[in-house]
Amino acid sequence: MRLERGQLWRCTDQVCGAEIQVKEPSAITDGSNPRCSCGNIMKMPYSKPQLRRFEATEDAKRLLQQLAVALR
Repeated sequence: MRLERGQLWRCTDQVCGAEIQVKEPSAITDGSNPRCSCGNIMKMPYSKPQLRRFEATEDAKRLLQQLAVALR
């Protein structure tokens, strides 16, 4: 997993409870989560998805219509 600036990672071991905050992004992407100093995997805390209203502008509507025509 790529580490991005500002991300917060927490150890999955509740007894350990370590947290890290990424200060600089990582160029290494090996596909796995970082490991804590205790050896357990770290995960980002869950954040509930937020719904937001989509208001299409005239440009967006025009582009969507062009896409629909192109896909026919």
